[in-house]
Amino acid sequence: MYSFQANAGKRKTKQRMRLLYFIIFLLIILLAGVTFSYLKGRGISEATGEAIVARVLSEASEAQSAAYRLTQSSGSNTMTLLSTLRSHIYALECLNTLAAGIYGAGTTLTDPELLDACQETLTECETRLQAGSVLTTQMNTLKETVDQIVMSGSVAQ
Repeated sequence: MYSFQANAGKRKTKQRMRLLYFIIFLLIILLAGVTFSYLKGRGISEATGEAIVARVLSEASEAQSAAYRLTQSSGSNTMTLLSTLRSHIYALECLNTLAAGIYGAGTTLTDPELLDACQETLTECETRLQAGSVLTTQMNTLKETVDQIVMSGSVAQ
């Protein structure tokens, strides 16, 4: 007698199934997009880390080169070499700060105590140079500290 009511349940079930299929299809597409974004972000993060470490090694090497030139300088360009060395040490401190900002507090690429020791020795060298004093001991200390920085950087890689 009421034949139109018998097919109503099948239509609702078909509509629900279509809706469920559409939702599942949409979720699969979203999952693929999130996976792609994650993999791309991870690759960028690894490239960033490698670039920062390469820059640290480069700055440490340049600082070592400047320290060696400083121990062999004739005296006329000593202040310039001290400034150059200070700039490399400052760059290493900045890279430490950058790494801590990216990867979290406490992350260091170069030992901060060694960098502080270099800064103190550089300040002492500049003071003694302005006073006209001999810098042999301070230059050797500086060279040894920079060598330790280079060694700690190459071990960390």
